[in-house]
Amino acid sequence: MNFGKKIIITTGAFVITFVTICVFFQNDIKYLLTSRSINKSYALITENEYYIENNFYFLDNYKEAELKNKDDIIKSIYYLINSGVNYSEIYCSKDYNNCYEDFNDVVNDKDLLSLINNFVHPYNTFDNISFEISETSIKVKIKHIYNNNEIKEIDKIVDDFIEKNINNSMSTKDKIKVIHDYIINNTDYDKLKTINIKDSTYKSNTAYGVLIEHYGICSGYSDTMAIFLNKLNIINYRISNKEHIWNLIYLNGKWYHLDLTWDDPINDKNITRDNYFLIDTDTLYKLNDNEHDFDKNIFKEAV
Repeated sequence: MNFGKKIIITTGAFVITFVTICVFFQNDIKYLLTSRSINKSYALITENEYYIENNFYFLDNYKEAELKNKDDIIKSIYYLINSGVNYSEIYCSKDYNNCYEDFNDVVNDKDLLSLINNFVHPYNTFDNISFEISETSIKVKIKHIYNNNEIKEIDKIVDDFIEKNINNSMSTKDKIKVIHDYIINNTDYDKLKTINIKDSTYKSNTAYGVLIEHYGICSGYSDTMAIFLNKLNIINYRISNKEHIWNLIYLNGKWYHLDLTWDDPINDKNITRDNYFLIDTDTLYKLNDNEHDFDKNIFKEAV
């Protein structure tokens, strides 16, 4: 392997124009190879309060420092992101001869790494992730999308709403419906991003944009719903393709789709649509909107 080579990968932003326009931002992934020596010490991982224990068909938490195969690489990166850490080190088993080659394949798959964000709490999602590799170890640095001040502001709104509007006598479906209506009745779709995807007037790709600035795009809508669902201990993750992202929710032993972006009545805020409220995959496909296709090898819960 040629140490000293530097590769920087920046994923793109995508815009799609149908009945509703959505901008789905992927994230920055940087890959740095260096000859600098690093100790084979595995930085102690302290899983933060947003860590998700649930294992999904596509990903599982690999908690060992030593990588033994390509699957370990993917699951180890997932574990670090899922744990909310800013930094850690992992290393290849001495018997894993193709470790660096496999690692190179994984970190150059920008779509795969961006998809990992779907399976972690929004507060642990990465905005930028970098890998620095020596002959002995792999240093991982993670910069998160949400900062501590934003999390405090978001949590205050979410906690206040739950306290005033959610009670134990309500069914889980009714709780989700109240949240669904609240979000779309208090948020305008960020049309500025459909004109210029680099427009930064609002943080509409995040829950901050939705709940504080009241402007959102699909990633902001889905993050906001996921934060509410996690507060209520409802199993969920975000499901996506290259153009769009929405929520998948586990309810009464089955998985259901929920898309606030497409349910948001853009022109009349006094009307809430429910076409994409807790529907199964067969119903989703019957809507025939050409925007909700997904990879069945990744989002297996929805199959």
